[in-house]
Amino acid sequence: MKMKKILFFICLLLVIRPVSSQSKAIVELNKSSSISILVESNMMNFTLVQKGEKLLKAPTTVTFNVRNNKLFVDQNKLDIDVKGFKSDNLMAQSEFYKLMMVDKYPKMKIELLRFDSGLQNSNDELYGTAWLNITITNVTKKYEFPVRIDQDNGFMHVAGKRKVNIKDFGLSAPKSLLLGMLKINDQIQIDLNFLLRLRTKQEEVAN
Repeated sequence: MKMKKILFFICLLLVIRPVSSQSKAIVELNKSSSISILVESNMMNFTLVQKGEKLLKAPTTVTFNVRNNKLFVDQNKLDIDVKGFKSDNLMAQSEFYKLMMVDKYPKMKIELLRFDSGLQNSNDELYGTAWLNITITNVTKKYEFPVRIDQDNGFMHVAGKRKVNIKDFGLSAPKSLLLGMLKINDQIQIDLNFLLRLRTKQEEVAN
C-alpha cells in the first residue's frame, strides 16, 4: 500500500535533489505516458500533448518520506519544455506557444509538495490528493490535484487532472483569432497520465 502512495511523486520527478534519504526507489516511465493540456473555445477544443519519452528518458532513482498516510517531498521540480507540447492542429499549436509566451518563458515547472492518500476501492484503485506548485511565466501557484492509481498490464497507472486559470499566471487569451470570432476560455485543463514500473532499492540489490 505504501508503494502506491509514492507513485504519483515518482512520475513527476525529472530533476530531484533529495534532502532526506529515508527510502529510495527506481522508476521507469513507459513512453506511452503523457502530459496533456486541453484548451477550450466557443467554436472548438484542441489538445496539446507532451509524450513520455521527453519526460523521463532513463530509469531514475528517487527519494521519498511517508508519514501518517502523507508523502512529503523536498526540493523536487519537473522542468517541462513548452515547445515539447504538440497538436495535430498547427494553428492551435502556434497560438498556444504565443499564449504561453514561449520565447520569453520556454519552460513550465511542476513541483510536488505533498501527496495525501485517500480510499482504495474493490477494484484495487487508490484515490488521493496531490498538492502541486505549477510555475508558468515564472509565476508559481499552488493547486490540489485529485489522483487515481491502479494496475495496468504490469505497470502502475497514475492519472490526475485539474483546470487552472491562465490569468493566475498573468496570461490572457488572444483576441484576434478568426477575426475575433474564436474566443479562447481562460481556463485550461492539465491532464497527467503516467505508466510506471517501480522497484525499491532493496529489490534491485536482491536481483
